[in-house]
Amino acid sequence: MSEETGRRTLSEGFHDSPAFAKEGQSQETPRLYEFGPFRLDPSERKLWRGNEEVALTPKAFDTLYLLVRNSGRVLEKDELITILWPNTFVEEGSLSNHIFLLRKALGENLSFIETVPRRGYRFVGAVRQLPPAALPHLEKPLESHRQLASEVPVAWRRRGAFAVAAIAVASALLVLGAALWLRGPAPLPDRSQWVPLTKFPDSVSQPALSADGRMLAFIRGDYTFFGPGQVYVKILPDGQPVQLTHDSLDKMSPVFSADGARIAYTTVDPQLSWDTWVVPTLGGEPQPWLRNASGLVWTGPQRVMFSKTKRSPHMGIVAAEESRIGERDVYVPAEEPGMAHRSYPSPDGKWVLLAEMDRDHVWVPCRLVPMDGSSLGRQVGPPGAACTFAAWSHDGRWMYLTSDAGGLNHIWRQRFPDGQPQQITAGPTEEEGIAMAPDGRSFVTAVALENVSVWLHDARGDRQISLEGNATEPKFTPDGEKLYYRIVKKTANFFQFMKAAGEVWVADVESGHSTPLAPGFQVFAYDISADGRRVVLETESHEGKPRLWLTSFEREMPPQPIPNVEGRQPRFGPKGEIFFRGSDGFVYRVQQDGTGMQKAVKQPVLMLLAASPDAKWLIAWARTTDNGSAAVYAFPLGDGPPVLIRGRIRWQWSPGGRFLSLALPFHEGQTYIISLPPGEALPPIPPAGLPSEEEIARLPGARRIDALRAVASPLPGVYAFSRNTTQRNLYRIPIP
Repeated sequence: MSEETGRRTLSEGFHDSPAFAKEGQSQETPRLYEFGPFRLDPSERKLWRGNEEVALTPKAFDTLYLLVRNSGRVLEKDELITILWPNTFVEEGSLSNHIFLLRKALGENLSFIETVPRRGYRFVGAVRQLPPAALPHLEKPLESHRQLASEVPVAWRRRGAFAVAAIAVASALLVLGAALWLRGPAPLPDRSQWVPLTKFPDSVSQPALSADGRMLAFIRGDYTFFGPGQVYVKILPDGQPVQLTHDSLDKMSPVFSADGARIAYTTVDPQLSWDTWVVPTLGGEPQPWLRNASGLVWTGPQRVMFSKTKRSPHMGIVAAEESRIGERDVYVPAEEPGMAHRSYPSPDGKWVLLAEMDRDHVWVPCRLVPMDGSSLGRQVGPPGAACTFAAWSHDGRWMYLTSDAGGLNHIWRQRFPDGQPQQITAGPTEEEGIAMAPDGRSFVTAVALENVSVWLHDARGDRQISLEGNATEPKFTPDGEKLYYRIVKKTANFFQFMKAAGEVWVADVESGHSTPLAPGFQVFAYDISADGRRVVLETESHEGKPRLWLTSFEREMPPQPIPNVEGRQPRFGPKGEIFFRGSDGFVYRVQQDGTGMQKAVKQPVLMLLAASPDAKWLIAWARTTDNGSAAVYAFPLGDGPPVLIRGRIRWQWSPGGRFLSLALPFHEGQTYIISLPPGEALPPIPPAGLPSEEEIARLPGARRIDALRAVASPLPGVYAFSRNTTQRNLYRIPIP
């Protein structure tokens, strides 16, 4: 069957199905749909779970509407894209993002949407159509994909196309319609109007504009949080970028002083000390300025606001004079060790937008707080989505946010103080960071295309394993014949703190053929048992609580919840027990049936990273003293003190523990694979840990692999690794 014939057949199938009956002929009005605990109301563009409204982005709602109306049918990916984005070039990742958002909104433990590998998606929930609601009739039958797209509610059409009942009230309806239009979502800026400001072949991010809008500062580097990179400045519109720093410090958040003479920026050392440095805008030697101060911004003449570590890594927002005289708290996260990383004062100086992480070190929605510190304020922007940057319109009437609602970072805005979030950018790229132009007519953001794939190295050389989506977290089975990995919307390096859910896939190492382990089951982390027969999965309930599930490698049973367990970062022990980090921060061990739960380590940890194959050690990021910095430690499961490893490191044993993979975050293009002596789970670690790459290179049996995030197979000479392709540049985007 030809491609065109297939399209025509599918199109006819759409219209032949009961869900796409020609309302113009039947004079039926759009229906309500029920499935599980949910009710879908197309006319009001709302999804309800019982009496609670479920928040969806407009395009996610459109996608759900199509799937529900075609329940039981496989909808091909290219057809869905054609319908949902007519006459627009959109990559498959955009569709995947909305499927991810829907699964999260519907509850990832309720598998309503099935992925049909290499084809598309199918709604598998039982759907019941309720009697038609009193809604407007469609005037024409559906005759094409264009009409189908018009029939589906779309993001930029008014929510209700109310019929005019009488000429006598036409003027009143006009006034009402104008008021609703002013409150409604604005159209997206036409991408043809996006103006490129940089043209680097690699990656730049975190734009900042001078007060007069004539100078642009940014970080040239791979990371949009902190990481290796250099500070640049450019005279707009056509000046050449000038590099201002030339060092190996991890950096983030450049900002101009009020007079434009200096650029302040944050540095982060290997011990996670956050400091502010300054460099003259016209060039000169960078100088350290304020210790324990990050994300600094000026709030007025000689006055600043910045993030300060309270008890590592707990971080709040403080305001002070440049000399730090009069320092006071503006906001401190209620739960340790939450971290407020970036802050943005309103134009009138009365309010602050801030970007923060929760106690699990995951970005959460941005927060609006009073400048006087009188309350903890409230979250703003799309609910439940990570927000990493913010800004204000020049008149203070709008809050602008970078949010990953839908799975990718885009720019949103919300009317101050309590309007509804509106999406400003969309599409296959990600947009992060917001620098508002002084005239209020545009903003500058970093626009990126990124792809990460999993590769295998063996005697035959390097070959790609993952073919679609972004792949992360590869792990071998104990026999080395299979390779697991997750397909996610975006990947994050260690300390990037993105909570990305995705399906677990299994690849045959010999053939390279991959299949999903549990189709449609969205997972945040996973691990494989020592015998290779079981896989533990971390998911999240509809209420946002972390849950652990078990499934089998042979797929003879669907995933089953481990009863009475709430936790994250599951790791199998050698005897089948499961270690995990509980909501109280302690590491517990539990049997697969949920029995025998007990604390495994006497002190809380910040992240559980690994469990040794010999059942003697747990590797975790933790703070061992009240005033000490957080670092990676090896905690004995018996008696004895923890062993310091270093501030930041990737640590992963191969199945069976014959090899150990070590990589430094932000320098992950180099991995060290260490051959361990029989009976030893740890290499000989000096008392001061492994503070440098040179110390790691000197470990017995260490071999450097020039590969991104490499992990060792149990078989010698075989490892999996990642390849990352990123291009990110700065664009000026007009405000609609």
